[in-house]
Amino acid sequence: MESSLIKRAIQGDNDAFESLMSAYERKIYGLCLRMMGNRQDGEDAAQEAMVRIWQKLPQYRGEAAFSTWVYRVTASACTDAIRKRSLRAQPSLEAMREEGVEPQDGAPTPQQAVENTERREAMQRAIAGVPEQMRSVFLLRDVHGLSVEETARALNVSSGTVKSRLSRAREKIAAALRECGTGFDMEVSR
Repeated sequence: MESSLIKRAIQGDNDAFESLMSAYERKIYGLCLRMMGNRQDGEDAAQEAMVRIWQKLPQYRGEAAFSTWVYRVTASACTDAIRKRSLRAQPSLEAMREEGVEPQDGAPTPQQAVENTERREAMQRAIAGVPEQMRSVFLLRDVHGLSVEETARALNVSSGTVKSRLSRAREKIAAALRECGTGFDMEVSR
């Protein structure tokens, strides 16, 4: 199904492209929101990513999974926007909630809700404090669940570079979380 939509979209079928993107738009926006740091910039980057995907679709050769290629184009759009704007903030808890990011446990007690908020904000600050290249690897690998190889292809770097940046990002995030004292213990050696 996806391969036929890709072929039709490459041939200029707008409906096929829209159908194809409907399966990816939340993932694209989620990555953009996390990389850009706020809703407005995330929306702008997601829109730019979709325009780039449309423009570059004829260049897709099928050598990597389509989803990996989409992540590569999206990450590139975000990286370009970050360089232009020198933005380092992370999304607010409110913005993340509006996008459906909620604690999995249902109805926490008020104390748990406060602790969860503090931990989430600490994690956002810790991620924001990591240099952009490491942050991109961390988000693609640990947040979006791409493999090392998929992350390498998405960012157009080697697997060794992904592993190195991921290790350093995890160490920096873990150190920042220990330093802020929220009781958030992140395992670094994955």
